[in-house]
This record gives sequence, C-alpha cells and structure tokens, in this order.
Amino acid sequence: MSNEENVPTQFGIFYPTGYIVVAFPEKDDACKVQEDLMTGGYEESECKLYEADKIASIAKSHLDDAGPLAKLGASDQYEKKHLEAAKDGCTFLVIHAPNKDDAERVMRVVRRVSFEFAHRYQHLAIRDLK
Repeated sequence: MSNEENVPTQFGIFYPTGYIVVAFPEKDDACKVQEDLMTGGYEESECKLYEADKIASIAKSHLDDAGPLAKLGASDQYEKKHLEAAKDGCTFLVIHAPNKDDAERVMRVVRRVSFEFAHRYQHLAIRDLK
C-alpha cells in the first residue's frame, strides 16, 4: 500500500468497518497468513500487509488529529494499541471480513500462527477476537 488514502477510515479516523486488523510479532507469520488467505481466494486488496512504521505513522497521525467524538469512543483506545504494537515492531494485516462467517474463516487461518491481537471493526463496534 503506497499511501494513507487507501487505508479504510470513517470520519477521518482509522475505522475499517468490515475489516479485521491483526498484529503479528513476526513478519513471516503475517506473510504466511496473507499467502494462505490469497490461496483461499482473497485478493491482495482484501488482505493488505502493513509494516510497523506505516501503522505507527497512521495511528499517531489519527491520535494527534482525533476530535472529541473519537476520544469518547473505543476507536481511540484501539488506535493506541495499534501504535504500541507498531512501536514493538509488529507487522499488520488488514483483512476484509464483512460478516460473521468471513470473520470466522479469517480467524481460523490467523490462529495457525502467533499473533498479538485481532480487532474486528463492525458498524459502531470494535471486537477483540481470539
């Protein structure tokens, strides 16, 4: 991904509704999950890999620019988790999973490797997945 405009947002903040954001301590694990998802039919545009520095930059920018609405909701707290994981060197996948069945299929692949967290962004809700 070459620029921030391609990162899913809502109201100017990082809120990828219909996506799962997964942080992986090891880049190889993120690459393996991306490869497995693509083998299973995903397109690269549906499961994008982001390096730690890119997510750190996006999260920091969004936290710095967040308005009062973002600070009241959970998205600000999740942005902070993303920033901390990025500072720790995690690699991220942002995976399109618009419904519960897709999310369950994605997580079956993600759980094959070690991951820091998985956050499912739904309309007006963010869920931690295990």
